[in-house]
Amino acid sequence: MAEVQCSSCAALSARIVSVVKRVPFDPNLARGGLFDPAKDAAHAAKAAALGDPAAPSAAVPPPITVSEASNIIRRAVESAGRQRIVGEVSNFTHREHWYFTVKDDKSQLECVMWASTNARSTITPSNGMQVILTGDPTHWGPRGRTQLVVTRIERVGEGSLQQRYEELCRTLREQGYFDDARKCPLPDYPRAIAVITSATGAALQDVLRTARLRAPFVRILVVDVPVQGDAAAPAVARAIDAVDRRADELGIDAIIVTRGGGSLEDLWAFNERIVADAVFRATTPIVAAIGHESDTTIIELVADKRASTPTAAVMALLPDSEGMTQQTDHLHDRLQFLIRRRIHELRRTVEAHARHTMFRSPSAVIDVYRAALLRSVARLALAARARVNGTRHRLADARTRFERHRPAARHAAARERLLGLDARLHSAARRSIHDLRGQLAGADRQLRLLGPGETLARGWSLTFAADGTLIRSAADARPGQEIESRLADGTVRSRVISPGVSAGPTLFEPPAG
Repeated sequence: MAEVQCSSCAALSARIVSVVKRVPFDPNLARGGLFDPAKDAAHAAKAAALGDPAAPSAAVPPPITVSEASNIIRRAVESAGRQRIVGEVSNFTHREHWYFTVKDDKSQLECVMWASTNARSTITPSNGMQVILTGDPTHWGPRGRTQLVVTRIERVGEGSLQQRYEELCRTLREQGYFDDARKCPLPDYPRAIAVITSATGAALQDVLRTARLRAPFVRILVVDVPVQGDAAAPAVARAIDAVDRRADELGIDAIIVTRGGGSLEDLWAFNERIVADAVFRATTPIVAAIGHESDTTIIELVADKRASTPTAAVMALLPDSEGMTQQTDHLHDRLQFLIRRRIHELRRTVEAHARHTMFRSPSAVIDVYRAALLRSVARLALAARARVNGTRHRLADARTRFERHRPAARHAAARERLLGLDARLHSAARRSIHDLRGQLAGADRQLRLLGPGETLARGWSLTFAADGTLIRSAADARPGQEIESRLADGTVRSRVISPGVSAGPTLFEPPAG
């Protein structure tokens, strides 16, 4: 989508003309005595191909109707596509549809904005207003009029404000300012309401008038603040903080923040972060009604409830006294009906009881109950005697079982078992000791047979060096070394003269001579 600036209307017109303009003059295609007659036929054919009206009648295209020409122009104009055009509004006519002209110092362009579109517009243009229009150019054949069908109107300079608005909305949404879960429910029957607005604005009068009609018994506290300009946002934020801080002290159950309609610049104070923070901090329920129904400010998104108008804000908070009166009358009538019906039911119950035998002949009823009581006494006596006899039988059985399990008898039996176990224990111990002694003697004999003492007793000896090391071979002895030979009955110390290794007799062959 192209954006056309200062000379937008002239540029659009030139673009349209460039689509439908005639073929430029070519002298080679001209006919007449000043040119070569030999080329007339070729020139004529070429001119006819290019649509020259001076071509021979056989090549001239047929004429078209005005409607067909209008459709050609319309298609050429609409082929330019959606445009953004900046200019000054003039000749504005405020009907169901908006008709006006946008112009600059060189050109002007007629515009129309249909009712279905202008109902959503946050701006109502006025003569002399500098605007940026977004729309589609078209040509209206019945009037031969080229115009712009406007889909959006912006004030010059509103683009940056809209961008700031969208960026702040995105930031606050990410931080949870718009979450429904954190919003407070509105009170059903508030004691008092604080209205933060301009004391001189029409919005306050709407609030007070609606409050008097709906619930005159509810107190209204008016907090006068500027609602437009640089000082408005801090003042509104301070007022919200102050009222919320003293809500319990003043008996305030809800807050309304409101003002009348206006442009985006007029309502900008309620799009500031400082106001959004104050509403987010508040614990008192807040209803915001800023501008017209088509206006949506950030405070309305953060508030606990958004109302389309100041009147709607009051209606959302205050109960309708007339409706409450009607409801009370309805409940009163219903309560009376229920009481009468209950009285009728109780009267019928009393009458039924009065017809009962107990009230007509009490002695007969007493005789019936006396007979039933005597029967119960007789059954109780029989049951008591049966219970006593059963208890006696169980006691006798218990005595018999007790005799069989007297401590003395159980002690004697246990003593007999203990003596038998003692005899068996002594017998088993003697057998075990005897067996262990035999095993120990056998192990001692085997140990003696395998021990070195028996070997030494058969004539062998063990030879040790002075440091106690066992000499296992003659090669281990050194000349002059003192050695000790251990025999079965003692030790012999000696000195080595000349050790030598030879193939001597084996262990089982005694040495010769």
